[in-house]
Amino acid sequence: MRWYIIVLFIILLLAPTALASEAVGTIDIPHIVLSLAIMLLVAKLGGEIAERKFKQPGVLGELLAGVVISPFAFGPYLGFNPIPGEIMPISPEIDLIGQIGVVVLLFLAGIETDVKQFMKFGKVAGFVAAGGVIVPFVLGYFAIKMFYTPPADEPIEYVALFTGAILTATSVGITARVLKDINRMNSEEGTTILGAAVIDDILGIIVLAMVIGVIGTATGATQLNFIDNAWNNVVGKSTMTDIIWIILKAAMFWALVLFIGLKYSDKISDLLSKFETKGALMVIALVIGFVISYLAAYIGLALIIGAYAAGLALSASRHREHLIEEITPVFNFLVPIFFVAMGMLVNVKEAITIAGLGVLILVLAIIGKAFGCGIVSYFSGFNYNGAIRVGTGMIPRGEVGLIVAYIGLSQGIIQQPIYVIAVVMSIVTTLITPPLLKSAFAKGPEKGWKGKI
Repeated sequence: MRWYIIVLFIILLLAPTALASEAVGTIDIPHIVLSLAIMLLVAKLGGEIAERKFKQPGVLGELLAGVVISPFAFGPYLGFNPIPGEIMPISPEIDLIGQIGVVVLLFLAGIETDVKQFMKFGKVAGFVAAGGVIVPFVLGYFAIKMFYTPPADEPIEYVALFTGAILTATSVGITARVLKDINRMNSEEGTTILGAAVIDDILGIIVLAMVIGVIGTATGATQLNFIDNAWNNVVGKSTMTDIIWIILKAAMFWALVLFIGLKYSDKISDLLSKFETKGALMVIALVIGFVISYLAAYIGLALIIGAYAAGLALSASRHREHLIEEITPVFNFLVPIFFVAMGMLVNVKEAITIAGLGVLILVLAIIGKAFGCGIVSYFSGFNYNGAIRVGTGMIPRGEVGLIVAYIGLSQGIIQQPIYVIAVVMSIVTTLITPPLLKSAFAKGPEKGWKGKI
């Protein structure tokens, strides 16, 4: 650990002078390289501290490390300064690298997903996931409508839609780790939670596609760009037609990609097997992921929708484990940059003025998942204790929720206070879930399932 501190100290001494030399209006490659070095170092230090000292996921350490070195905190001492006139307080080059990282993140998440994992409890998991999307979305939407007074250039309908979308996704990784630690991964509750969490993320991405489509239609934008058109200029009927079209478009895209991937998994595997040079398998897989991500964006959906769909399509390949092994180093390099960059967007000072709304959103985020998923699981065949466990396991918010917040901020749909609330909500729900879930499994009868499959 000592050599980490020495290297960090040297970089911190060099950073202010080196970063201050950035030329305006040009791409300063040395500046970008040093920025990445600092971000990667603090990401790994933050992740190490979070995992080893506090037994928490490394992503929390990466986020908090970004907050510490943000232009609104200690960043100016390291040469990270806000960019005048820009929504994003980080350079476009760093933002670009971070966005590539999030595509890799969703692509690998899709490959790691076991498509057959939730087949047995697929119906129940689907109902639970629906409850975990609808209830939090509605609560978040109306909380903003009722208690938030936005700036003049921030349409409240857009903010309400994005806030609702932020609350929908569940973190598969956090819950899976806890279930594995307490040896309940293959229990009825565990299977349902994991299946519902996966479906939840899919539904969350579809909700994002709907929100992007609605806002794009309302503003007349072909891409998700912020322009000052009022929401009430959009006729209700045409908006509903657009929503239906977005749902159909997302569903058809997913169905086509998954059909091709699962139906022709052997042929895809044979194609991948033809490449024998070192690293070729990983590169070709990433090419497939990037192309499908582009196609999703081309038809008006988000890049991450294509990335996750492409990963799911390749999850049936016999090269699945090899792909995971080869893509993981790329993941380890790019994804921490994304999470540090997200932390660097946080301006805590601006969120103090709406701390009350932040607490309300946090409470609604917890209640929305616990109640929305718990009540549905109870009526789907779980007993009271089983329903509590399922509802608790669905509380932590994952990367998808943070990505939605990131997209909203980067496109000017939401501003700093709402973004900070989203980040804090994700951190707090992730921190409280492990002890709550362990306690839920420790109490009551061991078996929580009372129905029949």
